[in-house]
Amino acid sequence: MTRDAVSRLVELQQWVVESLRHNRGLDRDPERVAQAKDRLTGNDRLRPIDQLEIYREQFWLRHTASLVEDFPGLGGILGQAHWEKLVEGYLGAHCPNSWTLRDLGRRLPAYVKNRTELPDHALCSDMARLEWQFIELFDAADCPPLDLTRLAELPPGTLETGQVILNPALALIEVEYPVAELRRELLARRAAGPSAVDVPIPERKPEQLVLYRAKDRRLYHHPVGPEAFALLDALRRGSPLVAACEHAIEVAPEHAERLQRNVGAWFQDWAKRGWIVDVRPAPR
Repeated sequence: MTRDAVSRLVELQQWVVESLRHNRGLDRDPERVAQAKDRLTGNDRLRPIDQLEIYREQFWLRHTASLVEDFPGLGGILGQAHWEKLVEGYLGAHCPNSWTLRDLGRRLPAYVKNRTELPDHALCSDMARLEWQFIELFDAADCPPLDLTRLAELPPGTLETGQVILNPALALIEVEYPVAELRRELLARRAAGPSAVDVPIPERKPEQLVLYRAKDRRLYHHPVGPEAFALLDALRRGSPLVAACEHAIEVAPEHAERLQRNVGAWFQDWAKRGWIVDVRPAPR
């Protein structure tokens, strides 16, 4: 293929991509109708522009359906009209660049954060972050549960000075609204059908959440206090237990006594939930 032929092919491909990203019917654009007639063949049933329109519709149907599936809570908050406007703007600003639809919404939380004109904007931003985090957790690496036998054989003091390894299918998120519970209610309403009662928009209620994938591969959320959240965050960043506890006390000094009283019970509960998967001795 000559260089000129390659150049024309690239130009045609770019034109097709631009056409597919139009959010309205292509036959409304006289200039594009003329271009399609010049560049596409058509047949005895479809005009060239109609052939292209089939692919444009499928582009939007497939991508918007994927986003609806991945962000049901955000769509439930916004309603149909605002949701369609948001998705059109997002796909127009961020052309899909991955072979898998799984990655389609990766930049949606940041996009929502910047769309301050959205109704209930702070709530929408929290929901978008939560729902994308759930997608990440669903695909996170598997790992074996904590081996209690090996844990019992570790040298004394290992737990205090070693590294506590958290499950890769665990995330920490701070939100201004109770979006995890709201999402559960919105999904239940969608499952109940058109006759279900509308879910009210909740009042502001800051929460610190642990999101995790359990053994049954279902996704869960669990609210924790600020001292437990700070402790988990420090452990996730690789701090040994004693240093992590000190950090948590610095972050939430008013809850220092509660941390000291409950840290043992927390670790038992976190291991049972699968949040803690290993304890490694500190390097010599």
